[in-house]
Amino acid sequence: MLLLLLSPIWLAVLMVSLLVGLAEFAEGDLAAILAAAIATDSIESGQLSVLAVRVLLFPFQLIFIGLVVTAALWVFRRRDRFGNWVLGDSMAERISSTDLVAGDRPPVLQPERRRTLQQFLSSAIAFAAIFVAVLLGLGQFVERGDLAVVVAALTSSLTWGARLPISDYLGGISNIFENNLAVGDQISYKQVDRTVSGLVESVDLRFMSVRADTGELTSIPFGELRVFRNLSRGEHIGVYAGFPIAAEDLSRAVDLLEDLAPQSMELVPDLVEPWQPISLEGEMGAILDLHLFGKTTPNREDDLQLALHSVVQQKFAAEGIRLRVKGGDQS
Repeated sequence: MLLLLLSPIWLAVLMVSLLVGLAEFAEGDLAAILAAAIATDSIESGQLSVLAVRVLLFPFQLIFIGLVVTAALWVFRRRDRFGNWVLGDSMAERISSTDLVAGDRPPVLQPERRRTLQQFLSSAIAFAAIFVAVLLGLGQFVERGDLAVVVAALTSSLTWGARLPISDYLGGISNIFENNLAVGDQISYKQVDRTVSGLVESVDLRFMSVRADTGELTSIPFGELRVFRNLSRGEHIGVYAGFPIAAEDLSRAVDLLEDLAPQSMELVPDLVEPWQPISLEGEMGAILDLHLFGKTTPNREDDLQLALHSVVQQKFAAEGIRLRVKGGDQS
């Protein structure tokens, strides 16, 4: 009951705090302005007036900072809803529910693209809310001119000290416009000394989370994702299969593979076009690496590798061509 009776008072305090905080941020030194409006006969009394006004306004400034922080947290927790609202989620659902073929829809209406943009916008909205809250909070005790100098100094120092996170953010922002990947895409990337393939589960301004085919979840900064393959953006994936053979068998092996190329799609059903014998390294020696290049559909790379090795080994064995091991005799 007492809380209900005091609610108009609390509302008035909050409104006054909001006005005081915004005026302090806009004017720079509200206490000096209010003290100047008070008639004073001496410098000492003027200084005392400024001090008294500052003491009087200080609680309202603290309440204003609390309001700003609360508003920033409120926006932060609802950043996903704001992201959906900015993208026009309800309208997009109505348009997507029509008879449009998935490939004929605009990019922004593609489900994977919309999820990616929504996560990017959520991160941007959260960052903007926190930045504005910090700026308004500092503006209560630092004049705008000094605040601009502080922000410029922090920006210049962070440009060097935080160059790696900045590079990550720039990479994330560029992905918004270039549309290199989206949530749900299957990508392949280099991790230390091995190649990892996985599914993109989430994306924000700095990181993307990839669930590898082996099960682990990896968070990759955009600044470190320089080169990757997007296996979901193409219909076919290239596969290389290597076969070490003796140098004297090279001509016979190449002729055999070229003769079998027209019927290679029958021999290996996973192929989508005839294979091509090539040499990746171009080196010469007693034992050479002869490679076969073939194309298959996504997620069939391992099956194609096994099928190519099985068929080629059988054909080589029938022609008396033995597979070798570098530094050894034969496989």
